[in-house]
Amino acid sequence: MYRSDDDIALLTELAGILDQTVAAAGMSAGSYLLLRELVRTDDNAAVAITDLAARLGADGDEIAELTGRLVQDQLAVVRPNGVAATVLGRARVATLEDDANTAIRAYVMERPHTATIYGLVASMQAGRFTIEDLLAFIAEGPTDDEHG
Repeated sequence: MYRSDDDIALLTELAGILDQTVAAAGMSAGSYLLLRELVRTDDNAAVAITDLAARLGADGDEIAELTGRLVQDQLAVVRPNGVAATVLGRARVATLEDDANTAIRAYVMERPHTATIYGLVASMQAGRFTIEDLLAFIAEGPTDDEHG
C-alpha cells in the first residue's frame, strides 16, 4: 500500500492522539495496552503474566507491575491461573476506544490527507485496523511508489 512521508507523519500524530486520550483518562500507555490485551480474551478468561509478557513483547516484572495498577483500579482481577479484565475494565477500554476514534476522526478531518489515510482511519473505526497495525504501518515507513 502506497504511503508518503506525509502519510507517515500524520499516522504518527494519530498515535499521539491515542496517547493523549489514554493519559486524559488517567492511564499510562502501558496499562492501556495491557488492559486491551486482557479485553481481547474471552469473557472471564484469565491470562498468565508470562503469556501477557510474551504477547506484548515486554518484561514479566513490568507486566506484573502494570497488572497491579489495573487490579488496584478494579479494571482487572487476579485469579489462580492469571489475570482477567473486569466488567469495569472492559467498559473503560470501550470508552477509550470511542473517545480516541472521535478525536482521531476530528484530527484527520481538519488536515489534508490522502486516500490511504482516509482508508486506514475508516478501517480503525470499523475495528479492522488496530493500534498494533498502526504502529507497524508507521515503522515500515513510506513506500517509493503506489505499488509499494
